[in-house]
Amino acid sequence: MKLLLLLTVLILALPQALASIPVRVGAYEFPPYLQLQQQQASGLTVQLIAELNQLQQQYHFELVLTTPVRRHQDFQQGLFDAIFFEDENWGWQKKGLMMQASPAFAQDDEVFIALQSQAQSQQWFADLSQKSKAGILGYHYRIANYETDPDILANQYLMIPVTDHLASVELVLKQRTDTAIVTRSFIKQYLKSYPQYQKALLISDRVDQSYQLQLLLDPAHPLKMDALYQWVCQIMQQPMMQQAFADNGLTLLPKPD
Repeated sequence: MKLLLLLTVLILALPQALASIPVRVGAYEFPPYLQLQQQQASGLTVQLIAELNQLQQQYHFELVLTTPVRRHQDFQQGLFDAIFFEDENWGWQKKGLMMQASPAFAQDDEVFIALQSQAQSQQWFADLSQKSKAGILGYHYRIANYETDPDILANQYLMIPVTDHLASVELVLKQRTDTAIVTRSFIKQYLKSYPQYQKALLISDRVDQSYQLQLLLDPAHPLKMDALYQWVCQIMQQPMMQQAFADNGLTLLPKPD
């Protein structure tokens, strides 16, 4: 009888013992890393989460949506454990938030776009101090000294806040802003989807900033950054992922020695 009772307890405990530890991955709309269409998420973050779950069974990675403005607060409130394709300098250190940071594994650029009929040449982008600029609320731009306060951005830097890259492009096309700041990866995908605007838009050679993307992880989480980084590096060697990065104009960075 005691043996039967012991076996019953062990059997009941087995699913819990085998259960994967959740890793909630915060993500905000930031093409090509995360795109939202009709409440459906897609992009490199979604692909990476799927590959991580296929690679191992100890941890279960799941997507948690946030916004550029709210992401620091959401992390403080414990709504997610990790964030991918991020830079620890994007407000995390400034706000005193302790995160484990991986070595950078990818690089992207932010560039300016304008109407070809208005800009005409690259020289137009040389001095943007008196030109209006569309930028995403909550992002950190070098041209605005990495400021995020909407009033300061509007008054000192002539920034027009938008919620996503698509809105930035639309403001330029509708002549409601002189220029907009977008990622090189996004504008490449945009013009692939809308080739009719290829001749209408001029993309700057000038780069606002090149950033190296990292994985950030709550140091209190059971998952350790060394393991996560090694898994991501392993996934990045897959031809499918390498092609996805190449298609988006992204540079994969080698592992440090």
